Amino acid sequence: MMSFIYLPMAASLLVSGASLWRLKTRQGTYKIAALCLWLGAYACLANAAILSPFIEPELATLGINLALYVGVPMAALVMLDVALGWHWQRATWGRIFLGLAAMFELMRRAEAGNTYAEFMLMACILALLFAVFKILKLVKLKGQSIAKPGLILSLYLAFMVASLGSLNSGFALLWNAATLLTFGGYLYLSA
Repeated sequence: MMSFIYLPMAASLLVSGASLWRLKTRQGTYKIAALCLWLGAYACLANAAILSPFIEPELATLGINLALYVGVPMAALVMLDVALGWHWQRATWGRIFLGLAAMFELMRRAEAGNTYAEFMLMACILALLFAVFKILKLVKLKGQSIAKPGLILSLYLAFMVASLGSLNSGFALLWNAATLLTFGGYLYLSA
């Protein structure tokens, strides 16, 4: 039953990613955010029961690994970029992507993948906490209500913490997809 949830989740991630891709402000940051959402969509599609006869198991595993070990850390970095106004260039984001993928592969070969995953998600949670604090502080300084951004950012943080707890379960992909979906929703609504 859970594998059928992946199809609507993938569709939601694809639509959210396309919506972010079309935004004109902070174009580089939103394009990277869209890539993070599409990595989650790929993982959901690769693990959907309907598509499993057509997809090799290695490609399904690749989708999960890309979404968990590259998509979520890049999403946390995008939130830091938004909160701190770094405005990184596309080349910088490409280097970050390659670095995250290489680090995952090194840790996998060293058989330290679970430890690395826990460390990476803890670091992402800390980075996200800092970003949420900075974003809410900026919203409050502008005199705007913090209810709406606070609620969405709290959901994002809750999903990320839940994905940490489900690291070795079948729910990891679903939590990751929900995390990325709230991340994309926040970025789109705040643009």
